[in-house]
Amino acid sequence: MGRYRLTSRTFGDSDSVAGPRRLDVQSRAFRPWEILIRLWRAFWRPESVLWLLLASLLLLPVVMVASMSGATVAQMKLQADEISTLATGIRAYYADNVIARLQSADGQAVYSENYRNVHGGIPIPATLSIELGALFDNAHSDGRISYEFLSDYPFAKRLAKPLDSFERDAIQAFRENPQRCSYTALKGYGLGRSSYRLATPVVMRQACVTCHNAHPDSPKRDWKVGDVRGIQEVSVRGIQVEGFGNLGGLFAYVGLLGVTSVAATGLFQRQSSRLARVNHQLLESSRRESSLASRLTDQLQELSIFGSVVDDSIVGISIADMRKPDAPLIYVNNAFTTITGYARDLAIGYNCRFLQGPDTDAFELDKLRQAIREGASYTGDLINYRQDGTRFWNRLTLYPIRLGESPLPDYYVANQVDVTSLKQQASFSIAELASLSEQLQHARRSLADAERFSEALRRTFVQSAPKSVLIR
Repeated sequence: MGRYRLTSRTFGDSDSVAGPRRLDVQSRAFRPWEILIRLWRAFWRPESVLWLLLASLLLLPVVMVASMSGATVAQMKLQADEISTLATGIRAYYADNVIARLQSADGQAVYSENYRNVHGGIPIPATLSIELGALFDNAHSDGRISYEFLSDYPFAKRLAKPLDSFERDAIQAFRENPQRCSYTALKGYGLGRSSYRLATPVVMRQACVTCHNAHPDSPKRDWKVGDVRGIQEVSVRGIQVEGFGNLGGLFAYVGLLGVTSVAATGLFQRQSSRLARVNHQLLESSRRESSLASRLTDQLQELSIFGSVVDDSIVGISIADMRKPDAPLIYVNNAFTTITGYARDLAIGYNCRFLQGPDTDAFELDKLRQAIREGASYTGDLINYRQDGTRFWNRLTLYPIRLGESPLPDYYVANQVDVTSLKQQASFSIAELASLSEQLQHARRSLADAERFSEALRRTFVQSAPKSVLIR
């Protein structure tokens, strides 16, 4: 406690605060699961899983080569030992049962199945095959390979095991088809669990026929050359797992690779889910954009219709962009070019003051300019000049279009009507006024179309113009 108090005084804390803080530090020192949690979080990062998977795949050939190399060396040692043991057994068998017996009988030999009990006796071929098979079996300590000489006509005094179904079927197959060379069977699959049986026919030769037909223990005395006496069978069981070296390490490595693959799969699925959500959001955005584009297309189509109506109107229509220096015209219709004589390429891009001339009323111009400064509408009659210099009375109507919050208009739409004939004739008869009614109605409809066009143009600009344009 004294050490705690000294620590608390050093930092300016009370004893009651220093004690718990020290205990908390000590308790944190004994939390190994925090390290595991941090390692797991580091491992679960996408780049960590991908790098581990890549390293596992790169090291897989090395592990496979190392394991198979060990298996090859072990298998070569096993086969070398088997061959050496078999060669030694055959040499000893030949020395003891053939050479030594011939030597002891001064070269006089008697062939017999019971050759060990006969002076100068040597084994007959069948006996030789049987006893060599025993030597061959002894050469394989694990019993993986066995050799047998079998017949369904064994000698009377010889102990013979019963034939199984494979052996009986093999003998029957060879007797039914003398041209057949082998009879096989494969059972099971996998290391240490499979077995392969091979049977080949033992065919009676002349010496064998002579011996067996005259032998007192032979169960059959009418053998003929070419008869199937029996079979010699070789059985091979699957190589034991130990023959493949240290497979435990290989299996452990494959297991690690599998765990890494599962982790990578889970990570990829999680990323795929995220991408699917992002893709869904993009699809929703695309649908919304398509809907907006469809509505914009409809509005553009409507605007195109209005534009066609305005282009063919008998009332002159022009639009000035008030946002640009000197407020140039950006649109004029066919009636404007007819009334003023100015072609589109001579009018668009210029301020409409090119229509003014010496006789243009200065007072009316002041009213027009005042309305433009205030962003208000204007209607009045002005003397303007055509391109060829002739004068005409222009009944001019201006009305503003605002796209944003600014009090000043962004555009001005102007209507021009040539009223020269009205000005020249101060009075008209009732019949003459009646003849002008149809033209006046047509002019009203054209003005109404122009107003609808300007309103559609305003809506289109409001919806499509950037915010930087709308808010100035």
